[in-house]
Amino acid sequence: MDIALLKKLCDAPGLPGAEDRVKEIVIEELGKFTDDIIDDYIGNVIAHIGGRGPKLVLDGHMDEVGFMVKHIDKDGFVYVIPLGGIDQRVFYGQRLVVWGKKPLVGVVGAKPPHINKGGSNEAPAVEDCTIDFGLEAEKVTQNVRIGDVCTYCTELTETQDAVISKAIDNRVALFVILEALAKKPKLSCDLYVTATVQEEVGLRGARTINPVVEPEFSIVLEGTVSNNLPGVPESKQMARTLQGPEIRLSDKYIVTNRALSFFIHDLAKKHNLPSQLIVKSSGGTNASALQVTGKGTRSTVISVPVRYLHSPSSIAFKQDIQNTIELIAHTLEDIKDFDPKQIR
Repeated sequence: MDIALLKKLCDAPGLPGAEDRVKEIVIEELGKFTDDIIDDYIGNVIAHIGGRGPKLVLDGHMDEVGFMVKHIDKDGFVYVIPLGGIDQRVFYGQRLVVWGKKPLVGVVGAKPPHINKGGSNEAPAVEDCTIDFGLEAEKVTQNVRIGDVCTYCTELTETQDAVISKAIDNRVALFVILEALAKKPKLSCDLYVTATVQEEVGLRGARTINPVVEPEFSIVLEGTVSNNLPGVPESKQMARTLQGPEIRLSDKYIVTNRALSFFIHDLAKKHNLPSQLIVKSSGGTNASALQVTGKGTRSTVISVPVRYLHSPSSIAFKQDIQNTIELIAHTLEDIKDFDPKQIR
């Protein structure tokens, strides 16, 4: 695996509606496999890699959760709103980068709990906190404006077994797609790779894909919640790290195509790859948009298990990432054998 590429993807800022720096990397990398690349009006990247067989969309969204500047007060303190699902418990005290005229690093501050009325220790809401840059107000306003986006100030760190970074959701999906293509699979499909925008704020980019491509299949790649952690009952752990990619049968917004999901699960077993079928009633991905827009499509989700999702320091294990890469490469080669009538 090219961990340097994964680091490049994760370290780049890419907030909903401001995915340009990630897009540059994706277009450059996809250009190694095709010249047929479109940057559409909403900001999606659509790359066509022609082949004989059914039309298949392989999708990964480019955006990460983060923040947008909504107000700058007279003392140079900056207020932000969340973009995507933010756990306010991990917000206070973090370092953020505001991507203004030049990147500025600040600290999330709030009224200390011991001087709050009643002494509440409850985590302050994101919009009640401020970003303190340690600068005079004039220097802040020279570099920061309303609408600038902010990310957590962390870079990818590699351990012997895993990677720790912001934005593993969903840069790991883009990485899996690119690494699977680098294996040069013998395609048995007419492949469209879509790197979509604004997933974290309502699956917006994915809603425009089907009317353009009209695929028979869509496989959405994700980094998904893994909570096989101390104190979590086994029945509530969902996808587990070190057990291979998640193949999803349901979440809050979709029941995936059963035949396609089980077909991919059987492929994993055929090639001696670990995988885990997951049924859950929470979360959601671009698959729910792709399933029902345009003429609709057979849709499923394959995900890398990720601990501490949407935090400054998510963890994904290299073994799970590699097994997901292998499974996607085999799927692109063997999708010709899919039989929609083989439904369990």
